[in-house]
Amino acid sequence: MINMKKSLFNASFEESLNLEDDGFLQYQKKDVYSKLEKYYVNGKPKMSLRIQGVILTLIGPILMNFMLLVVSMMFHDSDESSLRIMISKEPILTVEVYLICLIIWLLLVLIGKVFRQAFVLPYRYHFHVITFLLWFIMEINFIGVDLALPNISAFGILLFFCTVLFLSYLMLKKQVSELKKRLYKKLTDVTFSDRLAKVILGYGGSLLGLAIIIKYIFKAFSVEFSTYLTGIGFIFLWGILNIAIAALVIFIEFPTYLHVYYKLKYPEKYREWEGKSLEEWYGKKYLKKHTIH
Repeated sequence: MINMKKSLFNASFEESLNLEDDGFLQYQKKDVYSKLEKYYVNGKPKMSLRIQGVILTLIGPILMNFMLLVVSMMFHDSDESSLRIMISKEPILTVEVYLICLIIWLLLVLIGKVFRQAFVLPYRYHFHVITFLLWFIMEINFIGVDLALPNISAFGILLFFCTVLFLSYLMLKKQVSELKKRLYKKLTDVTFSDRLAKVILGYGGSLLGLAIIIKYIFKAFSVEFSTYLTGIGFIFLWGILNIAIAALVIFIEFPTYLHVYYKLKYPEKYREWEGKSLEEWYGKKYLKKHTIH
């Protein structure tokens, strides 16, 4: 029996290695970070990654989030009779809100440049993708509130987000408990997150395909729903989206960046454990400015 009051951030190097057994971390390392690492040489990104980064930044954080702003403006400029459900008169997602979010995202990119070690660069790149995704979902929530406010009242929206936060808290509590057990007591049993990883990786694509098929069946037979059912369906899908994003961050990203934290805490021990040279692990540019003890 371990002391659950132990911190997630005070494990020894040997204990931190237990994180390697996390199902989602194994998936991330195999299918995400191992591929990203190929685009870095001695701590410097290849030109192809630089070009890709610029293009994806223009398409993702800038263009896609801006398109949501355009969608919001189109909703509010539309004739109310042309919309399936009512929309609030004043939009939450405005040009000012978009620019503030863009500035915050760019500041996170600049702050990330503090971490220049070669081994952390693929994680840093992925972190910027995740923060873009969270910004994108936040804008969807802004539009969702605009659409829901006239239909379920402010109290209903508050109850909606409280439910999402409560479910997210339960997931986080479960994940923290499992991570503590994994760190401080070598687990031999399959954990909840490991089972979840198998389900998502094994059946996630099938469920998505089924949802698309159902959508086209309804479309083919011209199935129409009442405004009430449309509103209920919208709230349901909105809730599922938020819970899915919370699960993504809690079960997939959280263990990954906890692992990065320990790599930064014990860099030399991890370098020796992974059998990397100083240049492979830190990069030439980093070694020129820092002395490794």
